[in-house]
Amino acid sequence: MLDSLRMSSMPAISPLSRPNLYGLERAGLAALLATYGVPAFHAGQVYRWLYARRSFDPAGWSDLPKALRSRLAAETRVDCGTIEARAEARDGTVKYRVGAAGSSVEAVSMVQGERRTLCLSSQVGCALDCDFCLTARMGLVRNLEPGEIVGQVALIQRDQGLGDQRFNIVFMGMGEPLHNFDGVMAAFRILTDSEGFGLSTRRITVSTAGLVPAIERLAKEPARPRLAVSLNATTDEVRSRLMPVNRAYPIARLLEACDAFERETGDPYTLEYVLLSGVNDSPDDVARLRTILRGRRAKLNLIPFNPVPGWLPYLPPSRAEILALRDRLLDAGLKVSIRWSRGTEARAACGQLALLPDTP
Repeated sequence: MLDSLRMSSMPAISPLSRPNLYGLERAGLAALLATYGVPAFHAGQVYRWLYARRSFDPAGWSDLPKALRSRLAAETRVDCGTIEARAEARDGTVKYRVGAAGSSVEAVSMVQGERRTLCLSSQVGCALDCDFCLTARMGLVRNLEPGEIVGQVALIQRDQGLGDQRFNIVFMGMGEPLHNFDGVMAAFRILTDSEGFGLSTRRITVSTAGLVPAIERLAKEPARPRLAVSLNATTDEVRSRLMPVNRAYPIARLLEACDAFERETGDPYTLEYVLLSGVNDSPDDVARLRTILRGRRAKLNLIPFNPVPGWLPYLPPSRAEILALRDRLLDAGLKVSIRWSRGTEARAACGQLALLPDTP
């Protein structure tokens, strides 16, 4: 075995051509190490070094044979990305630009009281072209690999010195998470593995614009994140204008899939509603929201639109109008909350993430 690990006669391998260990699940690590002819249990050791201990230098993986460590250092790489830039808002929100494999994405760390939430990206850009979302102006560049998703967490943890502090994760950054289903679920498994990041499944939420087949697929996963669904309109006419995905999966079909998800999993879902002044906030919209929510366990999360001057033509209702709309729904006995903007001056709020200049 030791002969198979010796490196003295092997040519050097270009770093960028080496396989990246970061983002591989147990099976992927086992398959790679099987080609080295080493015992299978070493894959579990590497897995723990990568994710539980956040150690990225094979030279320090002290429970592996020295020859194996040397070969891994020479023939593979551990690349979780890099922080290219950070912008901090007065409320403690920090937006990160994270680079990996020649691309960049944005991720956000938010603090509210004792609660910390990391908002992750799942794609570079987005293909769904929602009219009120700045990311849509980028179009879709590519899906992120699992390691590029998990890497956002590792980099923010290290930058902020979080150690073992608890936090929540929301896939509400750049991209449509369920459009990158396999990559997001691989990252989810690493994040929730007791020998990975060790997060509770209840601390992770995936937000979707309404990809019905992917919602149905998610319901069949043995372990899954919480589900949040962007509704954003009460009629198909308005929703199709705001969210082209509605032309394929209109509101009735979307709610049917969400209700089936709840029946199959026992997990309630959240409906998200971005408030756009003069577009989806009329008394008739409130009445239709009451009808939609009545009899469902779903909670409605109202999100005042976060303006992006020059890029997007929308504005939010006034604070008084938002509170009045919420109260009319609460008076109907419905579960409603407001997600007030955080990190706006760093362009880190919901719908503002994009690698674009301040003005077109």
